[in-house]
Amino acid sequence: MKNRCYLLGTLALMAVLAGCSAHSTNAVLPTGPQMLAPNAAPPACKKQKTYSEYASDDETLSTKGGSVCIPAFAGFGGTIKYPPANPSVSLSLISSTTNYNGKLPSLHSGTPIFYLQLAIGGPTTFGQSVKTGGGLTGAAITPGDAYTAYAQAKILGFPYNFKPCYAIARMGKYGGVIGGVGSLLVGQQVPSNTSGVIEIYPGKSTNTKC
Repeated sequence: MKNRCYLLGTLALMAVLAGCSAHSTNAVLPTGPQMLAPNAAPPACKKQKTYSEYASDDETLSTKGGSVCIPAFAGFGGTIKYPPANPSVSLSLISSTTNYNGKLPSLHSGTPIFYLQLAIGGPTTFGQSVKTGGGLTGAAITPGDAYTAYAQAKILGFPYNFKPCYAIARMGKYGGVIGGVGSLLVGQQVPSNTSGVIEIYPGKSTNTKC
């Protein structure tokens, strides 16, 4: 049961940071002025560090819940809403558009448009409610198109691949949005620190909706 809870908790965390959402499958196509290409990129996180090949940010999950920032890089960015986390723990994120260190796994054929590495700093239990919203966004994400998220976590030192899921991007302020629902974390337990990577690929590569 402990291992099952660990897998469930880690899966929920990975799925939420991928920005997958059952609601995101309802495409919202641009109309009128929104048909114009966005003229701005998503803003950088307040404490973000940006390098030539990636951007990083350190956040703290609050016992009251809230929103964390996806490090803005190469025109991508966004936010992720999450439920209360008890106890409060650290969360580190790294955004990139390439396998910049040569150590990121290849989880699907083709080339991802975005990589999100993450590390949660310790055990925590998530609360029973969360606000909707957030998600990965950028001009390179086309509203109405399908995207597939693949994820891998390191569990007890061994890689664990999660079942991929797809979502239909909606229109947002900075381009398309692969919407995130923090409700996937509601009631979940993460019994220890863990790390992993999420890769976003263009197209629908599975019949499983996020």
